[in-house]
Amino acid sequence: MKIVLTGVCGFAGSTIAEGLLAAREGLKIIGVDNLSRPGSELNRRALSKMGVEVRHLDIRSASDIETLEPADWVIDAAANPSVLAGVAAGSTSRQRH
Repeated sequence: MKIVLTGVCGFAGSTIAEGLLAAREGLKIIGVDNLSRPGSELNRRALSKMGVEVRHLDIRSASDIETLEPADWVIDAAANPSVLAGVAAGSTSRQRH
């Protein structure tokens, strides 16, 4: 079974990935993260050692998401690290090109 897990290098995403791999054999987890947090690289290394394929992609960018192949499940654990991101008038968390 193939799972795409967004926000994989964050606390929730990395915990979910570890739990899934411990609970079920034969899973392929493709982890997606924009690696914007300073601690992301630490989790990235640990996840790779567990067998998670970590990809540096941003789910706010449609062109990044289009590079993903089909999966059986998508688990969204991505979060904006700042609660102020959507507060200002006219602001958005959507990636602009």
